[in-house]
Amino acid sequence: MKRHLWILACLSALVAVGCGSDPSKPEVHNPKVPMGSTVAVISFRDCTIVDQDDCKGSGETTAAIFMAQLGTSQIFHVVTLPRPVDAAAELTDQAAADYAKSKGYAFVLNGEVTDYFKAAAFSGWWRKERGALSVHLLSTTDAKILYLHSDQDTANNGTGSPQGIMKSMADDVRDGIEDN
Repeated sequence: MKRHLWILACLSALVAVGCGSDPSKPEVHNPKVPMGSTVAVISFRDCTIVDQDDCKGSGETTAAIFMAQLGTSQIFHVVTLPRPVDAAAELTDQAAADYAKSKGYAFVLNGEVTDYFKAAAFSGWWRKERGALSVHLLSTTDAKILYLHSDQDTANNGTGSPQGIMKSMADDVRDGIEDN
C-alpha cells in the first residue's frame, strides 16, 4: 500500500511539473520601453533624514550605481542627466519628463533615495546598514509612469553596504523594465 501511494505521489509531481510550462512555446516578455530605446537617468534626490550624514551625496552615488547596472541591459541604453535642481530638492515627475524631453529623450528615470546609512565598523554587528529608494520610469510625452519601483533593505554591519543594497535594487529595476 505504501509503495502505491509513493508511486502515485511521484506521478502527481511529474504531471504538475510537466503541465507548468511548455518548452515549445517561447517565454513572452513585455519590456516597458521598445528595444533599442534610450533611458535618461537623472541623478536621484538625496535622502533628507535629519542628522544622517550619509544622506548628503546619496542621490548621485545611487544614480551612478544605477547607471552601471542599467547599462548592462540588452533592451535599452542609458545616459545620465545632471540634476536640474539642488540634490535635496524635490523634482516632480512632470518636471523630470519636461527636462528629459527638452534634451531629446523619450524616457526618463526619476527618483529619490529615502534612506542611506553606512554603519561605522566599530559599532558592532547589531547596527544595520540601510538603503531605500523610489524610482519612476516616465514617458516624456505625457509624464505617464511606465514603471514604479519602491524598495528598502538592510544589511548586517560588515557584510553589506548601502551601495550593495542599491546595486541589488538597480538589478531589480533593470529586470522590471526589461520585464524579466
